[in-house]
Amino acid sequence: MFSKNFSRNFAQNTKKTVYNYPPKVTEKNIWKTLLKLNSDPIAIISQNFQELGNTYTLNSFLVKKRFVFSRDPELFDYVLRKNQKNYEKSAIQTHVLGKYLGKGLLTNTGKNWLKQRRLIQPNFSNKNIELLHQTMIDEINATIESQMKNETIDLYKMTNSLTFNIIAKTLFGNSIDYTQIRRIADSITEIQKMFIKEVRKPFLMSWYKISGQLKKHLQLSEEMRDVFREIILKRQSETGDYHDILQNLLQSRYEDSGEPMAMEQLIDEIIILFVAGHETSANALAFTLFLIENNDHEKQLLVKEINDLGEDFLSLKSLFGNSKTMTIIKESLRLYPPAWIIDRVALADDSFKDFSWKKGTIVEFLLYDMHRNPVFWEQPNSFLPERFNESDIKSKPYFPFGNGARHCIGEHFAYMEMILFLRLLYKKYHLDLETKEMKTIALITLRPVELRGKIISNSVGN
Repeated sequence: MFSKNFSRNFAQNTKKTVYNYPPKVTEKNIWKTLLKLNSDPIAIISQNFQELGNTYTLNSFLVKKRFVFSRDPELFDYVLRKNQKNYEKSAIQTHVLGKYLGKGLLTNTGKNWLKQRRLIQPNFSNKNIELLHQTMIDEINATIESQMKNETIDLYKMTNSLTFNIIAKTLFGNSIDYTQIRRIADSITEIQKMFIKEVRKPFLMSWYKISGQLKKHLQLSEEMRDVFREIILKRQSETGDYHDILQNLLQSRYEDSGEPMAMEQLIDEIIILFVAGHETSANALAFTLFLIENNDHEKQLLVKEINDLGEDFLSLKSLFGNSKTMTIIKESLRLYPPAWIIDRVALADDSFKDFSWKKGTIVEFLLYDMHRNPVFWEQPNSFLPERFNESDIKSKPYFPFGNGARHCIGEHFAYMEMILFLRLLYKKYHLDLETKEMKTIALITLRPVELRGKIISNSVGN
């Protein structure tokens, strides 16, 4: 009797759960997919959507993980908003990127992330960001004027340098100099290259360790932390009235304890603000310049709006709302979302409609395809800013700043600096663009391969 009951209970307890995963990439195509994920991830993910539907499964034997790729906005909303407690960022960001950048808002998870979010978010309120208005204007003017060389320049390098300087100055005010800014910028660039190697070619991890590449880049991270630590300690020893993000962060207190952030946590958050706050905006500006310069009608409407606003063209009251400048930026972010892919890992078994998957499954959402899906967007590959004036626009799948609890806190900051840049540029200047075709590369962010041209004063030749 005991033996029969034991056998029956053992069989019940060891019975495997059957999961109904979305259609799988076939064994025939798995190598092709894995290789293309290295060189041209958007193309291969999109191709698999065409063949397998809006959601499909990839079993990666190289890292022993199961991935679900999707461009379904309903599933996206389910994972990031409706059932967000069952999902967190994958180890790709929390561990691989986190070991270089620390545990700031971008790389943190769980209760620690929520605690940090509640502390930091008030510092990025619309009111606080708008206090940085003049700092942004000064940096934009300085950058544009420095590029008036009457020769072809790398416009993407210019937007990258600009947004990095804006982050540095809005974070630290005059407590940081341009030598330190360049040192930090170079370190972040090198660290990102190493991060991409680890993500795309994890099977070479042993080589990265033996060759000293891993140690070298971890050292770069430590050197960057030392720069920030020095700036913070100097600020803490000073008295004065500062109007920058660092001062706000130093004065912030946790709700439960009334304590400030510890030094290392503060450095983590500052590093994340640098990384997340400059490259996405730099990429977006570069894409936007390309789109404007290839659409004379939209360019003329933009210039007309700037001129019609007169002295108010930079005023806070004119920056937001349904301006032509804003719709141009939004349409650029639709076509070329810098945050081109978002991942989450399931903390427990889950299901959605007809599909189900096991705990540990990594769900990847391709925003690039979601933003160009012809089911939701008419003429999806065309640059049509006026679509953002349509009454049904809020029903469209549009997530350049993410969704749910982890929606980007820097959205208002990004829109403000991009609007100010476009209005300052096209008020006095125009571009002679040499890059005729937009080629992109999908790394941590989606960025242009190049954007070259000249900045020309409107007074030249008049």
